[in-house]
Amino acid sequence: MKKVLIIGELSSTEKNLSDYLSGEYQTQLCTRQLDNIQAMTGILKPDLAILSQANEISDQPILDWFQEKHAKIPVLLILSSKNTQGFKELLEKEQFEKLTPPINKTTLQSKCRQFLQKSRPARSKPGKKKILIVDDTPIMLRNLKKMLDSQYEVVLATSGKQALHLLPQEEPDLVLLDYEMPEMNGKEVFETMLGDEDLKYIPVVFLTSVSDRKAVFSILQSKPAGYILKPADQENLLKTVQEILRK
Repeated sequence: MKKVLIIGELSSTEKNLSDYLSGEYQTQLCTRQLDNIQAMTGILKPDLAILSQANEISDQPILDWFQEKHAKIPVLLILSSKNTQGFKELLEKEQFEKLTPPINKTTLQSKCRQFLQKSRPARSKPGKKKILIVDDTPIMLRNLKKMLDSQYEVVLATSGKQALHLLPQEEPDLVLLDYEMPEMNGKEVFETMLGDEDLKYIPVVFLTSVSDRKAVFSILQSKPAGYILKPADQENLLKTVQEILRK
């Protein structure tokens, strides 16, 4: 879930903004004192900052700090009804957007989605496609890596928790995910990915040693991009990966 830092006077205005976003985002209110903003940004690591009732003059130190120290965090300026024409020069920069009154839940949620989508870098990258392989068996990881190494950049994870930690850092183009793992199994990892705006579009192929029809049907109910029975055959593995990446 994306995290949003709402900066303001902690009045009913800011609380309404938080209520509007709470179902879709993790929100945190913060006073507009710069030292509080600095501390909360370090703790929360927000994906988006909202500056409520923004003022060109008094809020300049806050805006300067975001530009200098956190240029990758998009900042949405909620202008007051008395100041709908300000920030012309600032709004020429991609880091900043504005929203003018009246504001309701629909307009705020829509603006946040659009702004976050625009601010997110494209996933496609030059060079080899990247594949994250997740399996709790070291031998299986080594074998799969060997099969894919010549054509793809391969990243390895030995648990579901490690995979979720690596996913936002590595931004793989595809995940090969062991279905049966201790602590956090493949299905739980997949469901967590589906609940994250940045991860839900990454195709997932389940790796499973289960071959009976009922178990396979259960796997397919999760609607992954595909599944491969272990031990994997190199020809089938490469064919499956290539077809999914082409899509």
